[in-house]
Amino acid sequence: MEMKRAKNPTPKGITLVELLVAMAVLAVILSLASRLIFQNQDITTRQVLAGRVNEDVRLAALRLSDVISQAGYIYPNNVTLTVQTGSTTTTVVTGDDALAVLLPPGSAYCPLTANQYCGFLYRLEPRAPYTAELGSTPGNSGLVLVEYQAHGLTWNTNTNPVSVANNWTAASFKSRGVVADSVTDDGTDLSSLGFAGVKSEIDRSLLIPASTVTVNTSSPNALIGSVRIQISIAYTNGLQASRQAEILARGIPRAVPPGS
Repeated sequence: MEMKRAKNPTPKGITLVELLVAMAVLAVILSLASRLIFQNQDITTRQVLAGRVNEDVRLAALRLSDVISQAGYIYPNNVTLTVQTGSTTTTVVTGDDALAVLLPPGSAYCPLTANQYCGFLYRLEPRAPYTAELGSTPGNSGLVLVEYQAHGLTWNTNTNPVSVANNWTAASFKSRGVVADSVTDDGTDLSSLGFAGVKSEIDRSLLIPASTVTVNTSSPNALIGSVRIQISIAYTNGLQASRQAEILARGIPRAVPPGS
């Protein structure tokens, strides 16, 4: 008996509805995958910026700590200083937004051998003049922390630097540069000064009162031995970092400055 061969069934095609459903599912999967990729990128970018803002404030505090710890004299608050870079002369008053110190010759940041000192001034300034060298701003404070240097300042024996070294325009070397960008005014304070723990007997020739209670940190007779700095940096995406440092100066008696 001859058997009939079964016919192969005709393949069934994909309907338009099935194709549309498959494309919709694929679109959802791709959308979710893209969202995860972008979220991971945002997280990575934020982590990088968080590391940057913390590193910026750490380096700024470290710079000030290195310099101030070698200072032979810390200017009291409310002292008027005149500094110059290029053809620009600026008058600065020490306080919340400005801190000035003198470094003796032979120290790490004052490579002088004669009886000449190096002045360092830290000051909050508008960012606009530094935009060309800094580029786009990561924050919206509009302020930067600037370091001024003036080498070759004279500090005579038995004199107060407030009266004899407040004009830095005649220094043999003058420069300025940005220490930190996007610094906030309300979170930065350079005016927390502390009296020297020990007053040298020879400082009595400067008529410093026997009790420092009658001398505040804005007095030219104040023998300053330490400073507490606070620096805060903020970015436009909400990231912010702040750092404090308690810095002790060398506490050199003003009546006998080193090298005299």
